[in-house]
Formats: sequence, C-alpha cells, structure tokens
Amino acid sequence: MIAVVNTFEESWKDFREHLSQWIKVAFVPFVLWLIGLVFMEMGSYLFGEFKFTITPESVLQNEAEGSLVLDLYTVIHYVLETLAGLVLNINGYRYAALGEGGDKWWTFPLNKRLLKIFLYYLFIFVLYIVCAVIATGITAGSYVLVENIFLTVLLAILLAVGLVGLMTRLSLTLLYVAVDQKEPLRTSWHLMKGNVLKLFKLFFLISFVVLGIAILGSAIIGGVGWILSLVNEKLGSIIFFLFVPFGFFIWFVSEVLMMKAIALVNKQLMENK
Repeated sequence: MIAVVNTFEESWKDFREHLSQWIKVAFVPFVLWLIGLVFMEMGSYLFGEFKFTITPESVLQNEAEGSLVLDLYTVIHYVLETLAGLVLNINGYRYAALGEGGDKWWTFPLNKRLLKIFLYYLFIFVLYIVCAVIATGITAGSYVLVENIFLTVLLAILLAVGLVGLMTRLSLTLLYVAVDQKEPLRTSWHLMKGNVLKLFKLFFLISFVVLGIAILGSAIIGGVGWILSLVNEKLGSIIFFLFVPFGFFIWFVSEVLMMKAIALVNKQLMENK
C-alpha cells in the first residue's frame, strides 16, 4: 500500500536536503529548454513579418504573419522542449530511484534509453488521446440517443474517472524505462492494481501544495510590484520579470516532487509485492 502523507513528506525532505543535486540533474534539460526558447524568439525577431491591424476599438495592433522560416524555428523550439522533458525524466528518475547523476552538471543520455522513453511517452500520449476521443464520442452519442442531460453528465464523469484510472495505472512506466526495468507497461499496470486512488491522492496533495506556493509567491511578487509602482511606475514594471524565473521554479519543484514520489511509491510497492 502507498503511504500518501509519508511519501509526500519524504519527497519534500529530499527536495530540501538535496537541492543542489537536483539542480545538477535538471541543468541539461534547462539548457535545452532555454536554447529552444531562444530559437523561437530569434525566429520571431529575424523572420517574422509584421502588419498593422485596427481593432473594433480603433486601436493599432501588431500581428505576426506566418513564414516558413519562422515555422521552422518554432518546430525547433518544440523539439528541444520535448527533448528537455525526456532528458529530465531519465536524469530525474535515475537520481530519484538510484541516486545516480546528482554529482555531475552535464548528463545527456544520448543512447537507446532516450529513444525508448520517447517511444513509450508517445505511446501513452496517443493512448490517452484515443481514449479521450472515444469517451467524448460515447458521451455525445448517448446524448443523441437518450437526450437526457443528467445521464449524459453522469456518463461523462464515469468515463473521465475511468480515463484517469487508466493513466494512473501506467504512471510508473517512464520510471521503469529510465531505470531499464523490463516490461515497463505491464509492470506498472500490475503493481498499480488496487493503488490507483492512493496514488491519485498523492498527486493531488503535491499539486495542491505546489499551487499554494505558486499563489503565495505570485501574491508577494505582485504586492512588491504594486508598492514599487507607487514610488515609480517604470520601477514597478520591472518586478514582472521575476515571474519568469518564479514560474520556472514552480515547475522545477513540481517535477522534483512528482519524480521522487513516484520512485518512493515504486519502492513501497516492490517491497510489498
């Protein structure tokens, strides 16, 4: 069984006590993400063609027109962003489960493991989309047949719960791919049997705490900006540049807590198997 509160507390403790190691683990993904962002912004600046339009309120606005070169830069951005996520999953799960890689700044897994985790990620993503489309079709079809909004909403809720349950039972898959566990999908499906609700509660607890940190931090930054704007309007606007690194920090905390929690859940389930 999954110890929800203890797992969350241990994940948070690991984040605080090993922050420097986690920063090293996430360094390569951050660099990839940053390069991708630079590509997109550089493409918009160098190759974006602009035109002026007038809104119904008679306000002039800039709108970027499309261009093939700009589209290419955008594609590069999304490729690097996806690659950053895959590398983070490999580095993060291997550190969370095996304690590997926390002592090096540059860990780029350019190997079969990277290709494998991409294929599994793609499979899970496609599976989710297909199931969501089927569920939407069933819901819409039921309304056409019975024309009862209450039954349609009830069916939609049941299908949504089933979809969440399906994805939760596969939630250990990427961990197993990262640590070279055989049959990642089957192993995750088997171990998560009877533990879906517990893991969902754990994910909800992590998300709730991270959301609380995000709201509190945003309120503090916004409050400081408001106070500075009373002194000088331009000075107050500077504070908005803090929202970008703060947003990245929130994402970083969320990812670390989730990966460490999944590693701890796997350890508990393996011990109780």
